[in-house]
Amino acid sequence: MAKLYHLTKGNTKKTKKYNNTEVKYWQHPTGTITRMREYTEEKSWIQIYTDGSKTEKGVGAGIAVCESGLHTNHIQCRLNKNCSNNQAEQLAILTALKYTENMQTTKKTVTIYTESLITLNSLRNVNINTYLIEEIRT
Repeated sequence: MAKLYHLTKGNTKKTKKYNNTEVKYWQHPTGTITRMREYTEEKSWIQIYTDGSKTEKGVGAGIAVCESGLHTNHIQCRLNKNCSNNQAEQLAILTALKYTENMQTTKKTVTIYTESLITLNSLRNVNINTYLIEEIRT
């Protein structure tokens, strides 16, 4: 999948072949989530993976929800072009938290995964009080 992404990044007007599949028809990444159980010891019933990004084409945030290791849902948000990558990452985490609040299940042990070290460090630093960081904390 990473090789396919590398081939298509910034090349949306061109059609290329990858494993005999035209790139313009490739599946969205949330549809191909594979959990690597040998590297994780899950104690939670639900896992939510978050990501935010900013490119020349726009800004977005998204979450992928897995229950018992199976992909069950995803949410994608297009953001204002003036948002930063960090704001997109933080909004993805906030979206995951709000999603868990509204879940209709008794199994609310949830693990939220992010690769945003800046956001994690901001959450730990009591001197950082931006709006999104405070919303995540509460």
